[in-house]
Amino acid sequence: MNNPILPAQAGSRNPAPSEPPPAPKHRRTGGSHTPKTPPATRTLFTIQALRACAAAAVVAYHCFHMLVHNGGYTLAVPHIGASGVDLFFVISGFIMIYTSRNAFCQPQASLTFIRRRAIRILPLYWLYTTAVVLLLAFAPGLFAEVEFDRRHVVMSYLLLLSENSMGVVGTVMQTGWTLCYEVYFYLLFAVLLNLPRRYFLPLSGAVFIAGVALAARLWSPPAWATVATDPLLFEFHLGALLAFLFLKGRVLPRHLAMAAIVLGVVAILMTGKVDINAGKWTRVICWGLPCAAILFGAVSLERAELKVPRLLTALGDSSYSLYLAHPFIIPALGKAWMALDLSGRLPPAVLFLIAFGCSLAAGHLLHLTIEKPLTRRLSQAWKSPAAQPGSVAA
Repeated sequence: MNNPILPAQAGSRNPAPSEPPPAPKHRRTGGSHTPKTPPATRTLFTIQALRACAAAAVVAYHCFHMLVHNGGYTLAVPHIGASGVDLFFVISGFIMIYTSRNAFCQPQASLTFIRRRAIRILPLYWLYTTAVVLLLAFAPGLFAEVEFDRRHVVMSYLLLLSENSMGVVGTVMQTGWTLCYEVYFYLLFAVLLNLPRRYFLPLSGAVFIAGVALAARLWSPPAWATVATDPLLFEFHLGALLAFLFLKGRVLPRHLAMAAIVLGVVAILMTGKVDINAGKWTRVICWGLPCAAILFGAVSLERAELKVPRLLTALGDSSYSLYLAHPFIIPALGKAWMALDLSGRLPPAVLFLIAFGCSLAAGHLLHLTIEKPLTRRLSQAWKSPAAQPGSVAA
């Protein structure tokens, strides 16, 4: 896996973000959100804002790639936008603990958790995966070199990594590889829900360490099993650790929280020329740790009554649709740009802004018209076997 953001879609070297967990419903007033209830029982609007930032970073990264691969421009592609994936992983670890804090050891908590995650992730992912499969089967000319591969398609629907016809490890859907990591974490989380909450961090950490150590010393895993041996899993662990601290009331003072955010952003910016593929731990150190600092600073500021712009929370709500849809939109705009021969007449910034803006707008529209109604109907049709006392919808 040479790509700084790991496997790419069939016919593309561009990476994609991980799946952002959904947002609990909340009341909106005015142009910003101000917390009114204790942090342990309400939506964290700073988390929604971070989801928006993470998705925007990944979209920007793909827009830069499009300028070179589809838009007809020659320029250096900055890799730091790929760190949005790492921020998503840290957020996921945090929000799973935050929303399920009272579900540990509760009857059928694991089944309820799996049901909610399945409804949230799978239908929309399968919908977009089917779109790619149909394009591969009936319009193969849209893809540079990749061919339809039945095994790769089946593995992609199962959210298992596999090699495509070019030998690139990933899923049919460009963004699907991160969901493979998310699902592995969710399955482990569901198992550990059956134990007291205090065991989560040591046991999940032990499982992650065992997987990494096993691959390093004794075993060369097949593609589908590499998820369980990747140090990137520790980014989920970092988020979970921060959630436990937050729930215990251990947050940073306002000035330190702001410093953590600034230092986290600066640390990521300084890795612009770092080879993230130099080692499996390089990415966790260069991007995972700064993302953890940014998240902890943000939630600490929320406890200090930080107002979050409504636009950011709205984009955070739609980040999953944006994550799945933008790989269709960005290359299409690049090819249209080339067909109109605009690369010689307009600077790359114009195409970048058009692609970036269209992706955000389309992602939010698809969230409102497809994702929300689909999730609501499936939630009503597939009733939970048992409610999770004290939990917030994830």
